Amino acid sequence: MSARGDITVEGLDRSHDANRSTIVAGAVGHFIEWYDWTIYGLLAGVFAVQMFPGHDPIVTLLAAYGTFAAGFLMRPVGSFVLSPLADRYGRRGILALTIVLAGIGSLMIGFAPTYEQVGILAPIILLAARLLQGFATGGEYQTAAAFLNEHAAPERRAFAASSQMVSTGLAILFAMGVAAATTKLLPQDILQSWGWRLPFFLGAALSLYGVWLRRAIPETPAFEAKANREPLTLRSVFAGFIEHPKESLIVVVIQASGVQFYLWMIFLASYANLSGGLPISEGLFAGMISLAFYTVIVSPLAALSDRIGRKPMLIASAAGFLILVYPLLQMLKSADFTTFLLVQMTGVFFIAMNNSVIGTVFSEIFPTRLRATGIGLPYAICVAVFGGTSPLIATYFLKNGQDHFIAYYVMLICLISILVHLFVTPETKGKVLD
Repeated sequence: MSARGDITVEGLDRSHDANRSTIVAGAVGHFIEWYDWTIYGLLAGVFAVQMFPGHDPIVTLLAAYGTFAAGFLMRPVGSFVLSPLADRYGRRGILALTIVLAGIGSLMIGFAPTYEQVGILAPIILLAARLLQGFATGGEYQTAAAFLNEHAAPERRAFAASSQMVSTGLAILFAMGVAAATTKLLPQDILQSWGWRLPFFLGAALSLYGVWLRRAIPETPAFEAKANREPLTLRSVFAGFIEHPKESLIVVVIQASGVQFYLWMIFLASYANLSGGLPISEGLFAGMISLAFYTVIVSPLAALSDRIGRKPMLIASAAGFLILVYPLLQMLKSADFTTFLLVQMTGVFFIAMNNSVIGTVFSEIFPTRLRATGIGLPYAICVAVFGGTSPLIATYFLKNGQDHFIAYYVMLICLISILVHLFVTPETKGKVLD
């Protein structure tokens, strides 16, 4: 401001640059953590025979994805511990801590000995690394969502906060690119012996960069303005459930869409390979194209929700999957590359509609003093129950020739989601955060 209290152009520029830097820091840190989280799922089929006992490749893959699911089961614990800390002491410190823990998990996987070298200790080390990453991720999502939405202007909140979902898409895209390059460029013997470890070392290195990036980001204005912060008690962990049961239900129902997310974003290439024989390399390449599409459309869809509201996006996404998931999955039984790409891009579009608004909806239905806690625990529980188990469930049904049950499972979730959004979920567009 000038001496008269007027806002100068230089002051506006500094404010804009500071706001942009906080959004970039929040989004890039989320990118790094999601890379650490995703690369395991993409390479599980490569290193499973190294780390788990057994001669049946399907059984070995089930063991690898079981460890993947175990990481999700740790998310509620991470949320239980870290969310109240974010509400009591601020978003910034927790965002730095979560990225450190995720990087340590990647480093553990990179250095983990094989089953042939140490026996049962190998999958135990792998499990410990996934549990640590699950604990970190349990505190990341809701803290980053609160951080980004609290920094954003009400009329452009979803658009600004969509950087979190864009970074998620970019992270998965980057992880798929790294996985595809690793499996394509390295000779098979090198890939099987030690080459698969390189992407995990890369994740650990990226985490160091993320810590540096997040070290100086400012705390959110909404948090700093809140004097009556939730005290650290056992009750504070469950304050969201106790004081806002309807809002907690909305989080659970919305986040049940994690089944579609992980099925389409992580497992679809393996699904097409197991059900129709599509080469994994082709599935990964098509996935990269679809994810590029996802990252391009998420922010425009978020901006659209700033104009027309959040509920139309949530309902349209669930309705699209309800109608199309069965025929789309049936198409994968005889899919070539073009068919697979069409199937994946169709699902990705509906996922983008949903994901463009969910972080903002979550932030708008809870007050600042317990925003991270209110989002975190139901979110983490729901991800553990629905999202983390979806590759495991899909693999089981495929192994037993019951792949149609996968579609029925998704359809049931979508039907419940539509009913809740029509009759329970409020429209929160433009709401002032406290």
